[in-house]
Amino acid sequence: FFFRRLFEMTTAMTCTRLTIFTVAGIFLQIIGLSIFVFGFFPVKPTLSGVSGSESYRDPFCDSSPNSNESELHSEKFRLLYQELSGISSKYDRLILMVIDGLPAEFVLGKDGQPPRKVWKESMPYTQSLLANGDAIGYHAKAAPPTVTMPRLKAMVSGAIGGFLDVAFNFNTQALLDDNLLGQFLRIGWKMVMLGDETWIKLFPGLFMRHDGVSSFFVKDTVMVDRNVSRHLPNELNNDDWNLLILHYLGLDHVGHTGGRNSPLMASKLKEMDDVVRTMHLRAIMDRSDDKEQTLLIIVSDHGMTESGNHGGSSYEETDSLMLFIGFSSNIFDY
Repeated sequence: FFFRRLFEMTTAMTCTRLTIFTVAGIFLQIIGLSIFVFGFFPVKPTLSGVSGSESYRDPFCDSSPNSNESELHSEKFRLLYQELSGISSKYDRLILMVIDGLPAEFVLGKDGQPPRKVWKESMPYTQSLLANGDAIGYHAKAAPPTVTMPRLKAMVSGAIGGFLDVAFNFNTQALLDDNLLGQFLRIGWKMVMLGDETWIKLFPGLFMRHDGVSSFFVKDTVMVDRNVSRHLPNELNNDDWNLLILHYLGLDHVGHTGGRNSPLMASKLKEMDDVVRTMHLRAIMDRSDDKEQTLLIIVSDHGMTESGNHGGSSYEETDSLMLFIGFSSNIFDY
């Protein structure tokens, strides 16, 4: 009886100890997994407030920023910013053309070498602008993850995305951080957006006109861009906007379906070149008629690999384009 009782007590203690070790092990695994998740997928807190005239003031100056700026009319805001910055405005309107997935190599070449012949010949008008000094091009490095939503946020707010943004790319939420579009709205700018509906999700209620298309039907390489271009003649004739955003998805879709060397790539580049030609010729016409001056900025949100994919940090994926198109007498002033 004594030994049987001792055996039962020993067994009970062993089971209790095993249970404690098991619970402790699970708890440590949860802690370790949490540390890994929050370290690998950091969640960045939203910064409150927006930048104002204090951005232009000397931080060591005794003059305090205007505490009633929120009550200022948009036109007074614009004049205040222009006065404090000391930079005169040479352009009245801005067109931002986003060509999704366009590697800068297609337009500017690589390592000091010109673009491949097929790419260069597919964009003759854009190449002529660069050659004549009416455009300045740069290789812009896109920070990973190289997917659309975090790259758009980086363009307008300077925020560097995290890998958690890859998941948010499929369920875009409104951008609450201080950003360029919000600042444009404060000074009374009217904005129009055509193309990728990610813009509408990031900035709900901001655009006075918009026509969005889904970016997830990658088999569509035609209508996704025609839906943007069909509005272009009317919008170029309208004088009620200050910022026009055009986000073309077709080239990115061509890459996803056939890679960089897809037989559809040359025709898609030619289509984008025709859009650039249309907008630049209209800007020249407006200038000759003493109308508002327009600056055209062409950018890409990321590049693509040889197979047409993106999301990582390779050179091909992070090599994005930034191209300023104006007039040679103005564009080199900056």
